[in-house]
Parts: sequence; structure tokens; C-alpha cells
Amino acid sequence: MRVLRQSMRGRVGAHDYPLEPEAAPAAFRGQVQLDPNRCRGDAACARVCPSGAITVEETSTGWIWQLDDSRCVFCGLCADACANRAVSLSNAFELAVRQPDDMVTRAEFIRNEETD
Repeated sequence: MRVLRQSMRGRVGAHDYPLEPEAAPAAFRGQVQLDPNRCRGDAACARVCPSGAITVEETSTGWIWQLDDSRCVFCGLCADACANRAVSLSNAFELAVRQPDDMVTRAEFIRNEETD
């Protein structure tokens, strides 16, 4: 009864979500992020992805990196495997979208002959 009385008086346990979103915990593994300036297209992230959410496709001029958030299990193996630290996990967790195509992040890279 004490908890019920407290909750009626002071909103114990209630949050103002979604007006004031809660912060994710410090070690939270959220959405995968790609830093395009660091990506070298070696596809280590795609090889270790257990759900096949990341694909890296070689093209005649470079490569295409693609992430399907609907398949991602947010395990962090891709970030661990990337030698260039191009892949990281943010603490973003509100990933709802209206269209399935909005769950796909795609980056197209053109190979720079001077640095390769």
C-alpha cells in the first residue's frame, strides 16, 4: 500500500518519456556507426557479423558498405574487427522507422589510387 500511495502523490517510478528521453547506460551497445574517412573496404566487419547485417561489395571503382539495422544484433563484433576503427557502436537505441528501406545505411566509396 505504501508504494501505491507514493506513486499517487509523487509519481514514483514514472518517467516523462518520450518528452524527456532516458539516457542509455554507459556501456550500452546501440546503433552501428561508420566513419567513412577511416573505412578502407577490407570487409573485416562483414566477415565477423553473425547476422549478415553488414555487407561490403567490391566494385570496379571502389566498394559499397551497407548495414541493415533490421538484421543487426548489436553485438559489437564489427567494431572489434575493424583495424581502422571505422566502425563503432553509438548509444542510439530508438531506431523505429516507417519504411523498411530506412533501416538500411549505405556508403559508396571510390578507391583513391594515391593512398591504396
